[in-house]
Amino acid sequence: MKAMEQGGGTGMATALARWIWLPAARPAWLPPGSIAFCLRSWAAVMLALGVAFWLQIDSPASAGVTVMILTQPLRGQILSKALYRMAGTLAGAAVAIGLIAVFGQDRVMFLGGVALWLGLCVVLGTLARDFRAYGALLAGYTVAIIGIGCIDRPEQVFTVAIFRVSAIMIGIVSVAVVNDVTGSPTAWHRLATGLRHGAGEVRRIARDAVNGHGSPDDVTWLSLAGHIMALTSQVSFARTELADSALRMTGARSAMVSMLDMISCSRAISGILRMNEDVRPAILARVRQRFGDGTPFVDEAEASRALDHLLHIDPGEPPLTPAEAYLIERTMALLTYGRRVTDGIRTLAEGRAAPRIAPGVRIARQQDPVLALLNGARVMAGFTAAAIICILSGLPGTTTTLLQVATILTLSITTFDTRAFGVGALVGVPLSTVCAFVLDTRILPYGSGMVFFSLMLAPIIFASCLLLIHPRLMPVGLNFGVFFFIVLGLDNVHNYDPTQFVDRNLYYMLSAVILFFTLTLAPPSARRRRFRIAMAVAMTLRRQFTGRGDIASPALISRQYDRLLQARTWTGHLPQKPITLRVFDRIVSLGDLNGALARARRHLVRAAAIQAVAEPVARTQDMLRTLNLSEAGAPLLGQATHLLAAAATLPPADRETLVGAASGLFGASRLLDRNARALRHYGILPVPGAPR
Repeated sequence: MKAMEQGGGTGMATALARWIWLPAARPAWLPPGSIAFCLRSWAAVMLALGVAFWLQIDSPASAGVTVMILTQPLRGQILSKALYRMAGTLAGAAVAIGLIAVFGQDRVMFLGGVALWLGLCVVLGTLARDFRAYGALLAGYTVAIIGIGCIDRPEQVFTVAIFRVSAIMIGIVSVAVVNDVTGSPTAWHRLATGLRHGAGEVRRIARDAVNGHGSPDDVTWLSLAGHIMALTSQVSFARTELADSALRMTGARSAMVSMLDMISCSRAISGILRMNEDVRPAILARVRQRFGDGTPFVDEAEASRALDHLLHIDPGEPPLTPAEAYLIERTMALLTYGRRVTDGIRTLAEGRAAPRIAPGVRIARQQDPVLALLNGARVMAGFTAAAIICILSGLPGTTTTLLQVATILTLSITTFDTRAFGVGALVGVPLSTVCAFVLDTRILPYGSGMVFFSLMLAPIIFASCLLLIHPRLMPVGLNFGVFFFIVLGLDNVHNYDPTQFVDRNLYYMLSAVILFFTLTLAPPSARRRRFRIAMAVAMTLRRQFTGRGDIASPALISRQYDRLLQARTWTGHLPQKPITLRVFDRIVSLGDLNGALARARRHLVRAAAIQAVAEPVARTQDMLRTLNLSEAGAPLLGQATHLLAAAATLPPADRETLVGAASGLFGASRLLDRNARALRHYGILPVPGAPR
């Protein structure tokens, strides 16, 4: 930028520096670390623009746009987003070159190919999580940026693609350098802190449950589960920060899944004590004594001795009831999972494998392929409508409008509140246009040099970062920060003509209007999304009853909680009527039934190898596949009693397996009694004699 190559603005620099550092005693309304975040973002933008101007690449503003898109509070977030941004850009550039090469002379076929590619990328982005989703979406709208930008000059598509990739690389490197030099906060430390906080809360809930103080309400335990599941994103970010990230992240995932299991155990124990099940006071006292303050056992030998003590029955005493076996097994599971939590956090912190981390842990999430297809169709429809409007208008610059519609529509479509993104576009784009106009016509022509330019951009970047930090204002901040550099139209030889500025940016304003109507006229339905979650739970239960369902595993427990969290989210967007809350409670109860059946099947599969009980175990497995809802859980309870009687004469390891099976059967029988009517009503488990 030739007009900015000379020095200047020293007095203004001093004034602005004083303005920046005066709030060092941070105002109460600013989140911790926000000033440092703004300063890092500003430094990265100016470094990227300076390098882009120095290299004389076309459209140097893309480097600044890249920084504003990548700007995140944590180092791991930046590195992860940069990685997927680079991958998405390369994939999109390759597809854009291919489409131009094949359909360069046929606009209808070219735009149809762009629409199909956008739809495919949105489908993949909806199914992915974190910045993997962003990479898929970026691969979509990069085709629009490169391909539509070259629709009137197809021979330049390769050059445009090279310059775009170069600008993005400059932005990525600038962000990485600034954050390394300034020592931005790391994601793995945030992850470790979150795990320790979650572990403390889970242990407190476990102690309260065993000691009969009750369990927290649904809002509390689901919020805790949501906090734990949210750490999955921090795991994704932290992988880019550590050389030994594979081992450390295995420890983190092991701790997370074990905490979810501890929540389930605590709820189960609280439920059985609250229902005054058939548990002798002496057994309950022994359980509480062995549990103590919840400190995990040192090794397997201590755990085995504790289990032997809890299962011991004096001569003349009746055998353990299924309810007592359930209480003992769930309490022992609490201590086992507590050990895994401790060892998982230690592995993350020290980078050395602890004895009781679960190897190969996978945290599964609930996917919604129907929503993914609907999102893809909505993007294709919105892009097609915008293309028709632009073609019918006959204006030469409408490719700019179409390009921006494709970009923002793709980015926003996978969020639940697309209306907020529509409002963000309608507010953020005009706001960025006004600020860019004032800067371009009233400020920049009266100064020179990169120092002056940097200081003038500082308030804009700070305002954008502060908007990004605020959850409700994030869509406005994203549109404002990203569009500002696009609207300003920075180039190596900048033109300060107000008329050209207005002509150029009328099309951006048109894109904001189209986006607003596209994103607000057909918002996604929370009721339908919750219905699909309920259907997923029902189909999972049906597979359990036919013997084809998953047995208890980290993937099952994490997917189960992810479903419940999604159901809670969609329930929160519905009118809070009694029927709405009852439906949510039913989804929770059916999810618990699925977990109990999965635990029973896991122990029964192991028990099938015990010769002494192979026949009754086989009968029990058949019973799970042919349950009679008119009797509900009574047959399962009888089988649990039979297995406990057989376990009395078996070796300790086999006895532990049968106690686990009896516990799973008891939990399933209670939940079957509670949900028998719903299972019959919804056809999840047909009545005897009905066609399957």
